[in-house]
Amino acid sequence: MCLSHEKNERKERCCLIDNRRKIFVSYKYKDTDVKPLLYTNKPTKCRDYVDFIENYLDIVEHVYKGEGSDEDLSDKSEDYIWSHLKDKLYDSSLTIVLISPNMKEPREWQRSQWIPWEISYSLREVTRNGRTSHSNAILGVILPNRAGLYTYYDENNLFPILRDNIKNGYIPTVNWINFICKPESYIERSILHATSCGIQPVKNL
Repeated sequence: MCLSHEKNERKERCCLIDNRRKIFVSYKYKDTDVKPLLYTNKPTKCRDYVDFIENYLDIVEHVYKGEGSDEDLSDKSEDYIWSHLKDKLYDSSLTIVLISPNMKEPREWQRSQWIPWEISYSLREVTRNGRTSHSNAILGVILPNRAGLYTYYDENNLFPILRDNIKNGYIPTVNWINFICKPESYIERSILHATSCGIQPVKNL
C-alpha cells in the first residue's frame, strides 16, 4: 500500500520537474539464501529483488542502468563484461548495493569479485570526452535471509570497501522492508547525503 501511494505522488511530481535519477544496482545474482518473494513460484534469488527495483524505477520514471534480466553475458569475456559495466556506471548518480547472506565468494579476495569493483568504480571520478563523472551516492539495502531475518548482517563481514565506507558514514544502509515502503525517500536522501556529508569515500580496493 505504501509503495503504490508513493508511486502516485512521484508521478505527480514528475509532471512539475524532471528529477530523474540514473541508478545502478550491484548484487550477487545467484544468491538464493534470501526471503522468497510472493510473486514467483521459482526459487527466489537476488536478481528477483533487482527486477522489483527495476520495475519501480520504470514506473516513477527514473533510469535503471544495470543489466536486464534477459541480458546474458555468460559467454562474454571478463574484459568485455567489465567494459560493459563501466559504460553503465559512468553516467549513473546512485549505486544501490544489495547486501545478501552469500554476496561474497568464500576464500576469494575482493579484487577477484564483481561487487567491490562496481563500488570502487562508482566512487571514482572518470573523464570521458571532456566530461568528468563525480562519485556516486551509494545506498546499501540489506535483504532478508531465507527465514525473513536480518540477523545475519554484520558490517565487519562485508567486502572491505563496502565495510569501510559504511563505517566512515559515507554509505547509509536500510533494511529491505523499510526501503520498499519509501524507496523514493531513501533514493533522494542518499544522494543528498553524499553531496552534503563532507566525507571522503574510500575508493580503492
